[in-house]
Amino acid sequence: MSKPIIGITTGRRTERSTHTSRPARIAGIQLEYPQSVERSGGAPILLPRTDDMEVIAAVLGAVDGLLLSGGGDVVSLAYGAEPHPTSKYQDPVRDRMEFEAVRAAMARRLPILGICRGIQSLNVALGGSLVQDIPDEVPGAYQHYTQEQETLLGHTIDIEPGSLLAKVLGTTSTAVNSYHHQAVKDVAAALRVNCRSRDGVIEGVESAAGLPILAVQCHPEISCQDYPLYQKLFDWIVAAAAERSRQDAADGP
Repeated sequence: MSKPIIGITTGRRTERSTHTSRPARIAGIQLEYPQSVERSGGAPILLPRTDDMEVIAAVLGAVDGLLLSGGGDVVSLAYGAEPHPTSKYQDPVRDRMEFEAVRAAMARRLPILGICRGIQSLNVALGGSLVQDIPDEVPGAYQHYTQEQETLLGHTIDIEPGSLLAKVLGTTSTAVNSYHHQAVKDVAAALRVNCRSRDGVIEGVESAAGLPILAVQCHPEISCQDYPLYQKLFDWIVAAAAERSRQDAADGP
């Protein structure tokens, strides 16, 4: 049986080129994302940053699951808010790409896994809003952006019993790594909260209707090699994608 294909969204960065004076504009992500998918038995394919809707439709028509990767802040006007002074690394092209990818994935009932920015773009794509700066907007907030020397699980999340996340991880409480200054605020109607940190910040959401949609604010692709618990999130999307592929094959042309 062929490996299920997981489409992974990418962002843009600018780097100094080694062979020309012109800066290189690069679409890509950290290797930990595709490597984590591969370890779980999936075949990762990258969706380059684009707002060509036909390109997005073609890729989403060819994959078995969608992984929304981490990155900069979602443009605040997308959820009706003016930008906070700390907003940074906005990319409206990537926003449009991910919003359309979410819609296309849901139309095909593909499994979706959102990571960090991915939980935020998923929530905004479906009509929710964001906390734009946790230190400024959440009284008594813990540290949510660590600068550690080694892989660090920095704070605890409490997971809703009976949630998809609890079933996937096999626990209702665990520590997570943390690299974000924004978070889900108003939850989209199609989603429900599945975990929070103990300062009240939303740390995960999933489908309110039982669809294969799961998103977390932490970075499991970074922690999963030192803490195998987090590889289970990639195991989940690959297994869900394989099941979706079997259903497509059973339904026929």
